[in-house]
Amino acid sequence: MNITAQRQSWFGLSLGVLLVSVLSIIFFRFNLGLDFLGGARWALSFDEATVTAEQMTDFFATQGNLTKEAQVQATSEGFLVTVESLPDAEITTLKENLRTSLGEYTESAYQNVDAAIGQRFQYKSLTAIAMALVVIVAFVAWAFRSIPESINPLRFGGVAIIALAHDVLIIMGVFAILGYFFDVELGLTFITALLATLGFSVNDTIVILDRVRENIHTQKASETFEDTIEKSVQQTLRRSINTSISTLLPLFALLIFGAPSIFYFVLALIIGIAVGTYSSIFLAAPLLVSWKDWADARA
Repeated sequence: MNITAQRQSWFGLSLGVLLVSVLSIIFFRFNLGLDFLGGARWALSFDEATVTAEQMTDFFATQGNLTKEAQVQATSEGFLVTVESLPDAEITTLKENLRTSLGEYTESAYQNVDAAIGQRFQYKSLTAIAMALVVIVAFVAWAFRSIPESINPLRFGGVAIIALAHDVLIIMGVFAILGYFFDVELGLTFITALLATLGFSVNDTIVILDRVRENIHTQKASETFEDTIEKSVQQTLRRSINTSISTLLPLFALLIFGAPSIFYFVLALIIGIAVGTYSSIFLAAPLLVSWKDWADARA
């Protein structure tokens, strides 16, 4: 299969998936968790199994220190309660009132994040992603500075960033859909998964682009730039796919047999690695050909 010759089909596929992802982000938005919004959440189970979610909701509705509606979710172990960010003293009073009104309960987990800290996490997360992208494009442009000026080494950094943006938008689109339909929340672990995806994807892309650089310097007179790109892709294709498969296998094991608390973190990694492998092979390298053709046509 000549991947580079069929690049318009791959570009069309990517644009279609990106369109769905962007529309999902716009219309569904993100279901941000406590890490970004702030608030208190605790998992509890009552000694008396007769307590219902409706009773829990009615109780929190009567608490004057709550300005927002509390979220009560029934679980197999009991209930998961989420309330707005409150001082520790008020949370303690709330817990005592709950025990007085509905009976004794056992608290198995508790998390409290101040709203101001949550906003700071949002800012720092966006900053981390932006800085990672800037450093990546600068490094790629520097690493491929020996590329002939007719091809322009900045294009290597450009296609790497396009591939990374492609991967990130698809992951974000998937999780916007999961958040809307399945109430999946985004927290700091999601940002960790995004940064890990950036690292894996750019590594895969650089392997292919490095082979392009080597083949450019040994390019025969009868070979076109497109021939060189295709030869480079084919030379690294098996390595890229094998590396991705060997990484995905343990991740699938974690997804199936791992703890529920890391399920969506692992899922984000799986999606990111799969999409990153695709973009490195079918998007980044073929884009170099289209970019050069466009630049030559304008010259």
